[in-house]
Parts: sequence; C-alpha cells; structure tokens
Amino acid sequence: MRNRNLQNYVFEPKYLLKGYRGSIAHNVHIPREADDVFGVDDIDTFGIYSFPYEYYLGLNGYYHSRECIDRKIEEDDTVEYELHKAFHLLSQCNPNILGFLWNRPEHYTDISEGGKLLLEKRAIFFSRRRVRDGFAGYAHAQLLKLTNGAYKGYMGERRKAVVDKYGYDTKNASTLLRLLAQGIEALKNCEIQTFRTTDRDFILEVKSGKYTLNQIQDFADEKFKELDKVFESSKMPLDNNRADIEELTVEIMEMETELPIRHFTERHRES
Repeated sequence: MRNRNLQNYVFEPKYLLKGYRGSIAHNVHIPREADDVFGVDDIDTFGIYSFPYEYYLGLNGYYHSRECIDRKIEEDDTVEYELHKAFHLLSQCNPNILGFLWNRPEHYTDISEGGKLLLEKRAIFFSRRRVRDGFAGYAHAQLLKLTNGAYKGYMGERRKAVVDKYGYDTKNASTLLRLLAQGIEALKNCEIQTFRTTDRDFILEVKSGKYTLNQIQDFADEKFKELDKVFESSKMPLDNNRADIEELTVEIMEMETELPIRHFTERHRES
C-alpha cells in the first residue's frame, strides 16, 4: 500500500484549456485607456482544469471543494471550472462555456492533449433544444437588465455614467444582440461564431450608444423571432447524447490524470 499524506494537501490544477473569453475573444474589446466613456471592458480569461487522481479518489472530490475558481483583480477577471463542472455546463449548452470551445487558436494560452481532444469533439455537446433555450435565456436576462434601469454591483463609475447618459447599459445591449446572433448561427451552421466579423461594427455601435433603448428592443424582438424560426429548421440533433459525453469525459480524465479508469471498470465487470 502506497503511503500518502493527503491531509491539507494542496492539489495543483492541470489545465485542459486556458485562454481569453469575453470581449477579447469576441473581437469587440474596447480598452479602458482607449476610450474614457465606453472603455469598460475587463480582460476576461477562462480555464478548464483537472486534478491528480488522488483528488477524485479521496474525500476532496466528494466535497466538490475545488470545482470553481472565480477571482477579479482590477481589470483582470478570471473564471475557471474543474472538468466535471465544465462538462456538465457544456452538456447544458451554456453559451459562455460553449463559445469558449470555438475560440480562435491564438486566443488559447494553454492546451493539453485532453484539451485538443475536447476541441476536436466539441460538437458532441450540441443540442438544438438546449442551444435555443440557453442562448435565448441568457439574452433574455440581458434584456431584463436593460429595462429595469437599476445600477448593478458589478458596475464601475464609467458604466454607471453610461446608464445615466443613455438610459440603459450599452454593454449589456451589445451582449444581448451578440448572444442572439450566435444562437441563430449555431442552429443554422452547427458551430459557434465566437470571433465576430460580419456584425462586429454593429456590435461596437450598440456598445457605443448609437441606438436608443427602443431600437435595441426592436432589434432583439426580431432576433428572438428568428431564433425560434431557425430552431424549427435546424439540422442539429434535438438532444445531445449523454452516453457519448460520458465516454468523452472518461477518456479525457484518463489522459489528464493518468488513471486507467476503463481498465478498472472492465476488471470489475469481469469479476
């Protein structure tokens, strides 16, 4: 029996994927130093990680004590999820995490062998029903933020000043319309257009207060209707395959933790 002293042991995360998310990944970043009014964007990063196999075999894994890292230091905003939490959210077609798998190559800073496999198999998470509900749901949440007119705790002084001047949060408005465009594109093409090109100028105009709140609401209403219409004609599977996602999870866990999970499973079945 191997002697391990795991009490108070600090498990170091091993990253499958790490890179940019948010406005940099979306190609609509307005640096703070470049614009005194609309330069409110953080430098957003995201990561998916695993731990050594001892974490999963011991009680730490049971307690889910290290499945999320969320920290913000000035303009650096980092969110990272342990592999199981990330895969669960991916299976739900969470727009933020799903879009991260369609980043441009230069927007990843770390990619492991398991990360490469995840990117190769990323379409496995697609579900027509979940994509529609996920992107529409997140967009609707942004729309509610626009219409209630209240300041939010995450807003800095610049963002509050924008709300005072234009009557709504222009950054939320740009997020609302981008999400709807991405949802429509996903259902049409079975891929996520994370890096915005054809509508980049429009999104930046929205972000810079070029449109009234009523116009934003009209744009959104048209996009919501289009999303529902495209849902009916989409060739994307109605639901993703849970067994396939489970198989991918196990395969990547084996690669990242070097624990032969399927070997033990097969021995258990034989016995």
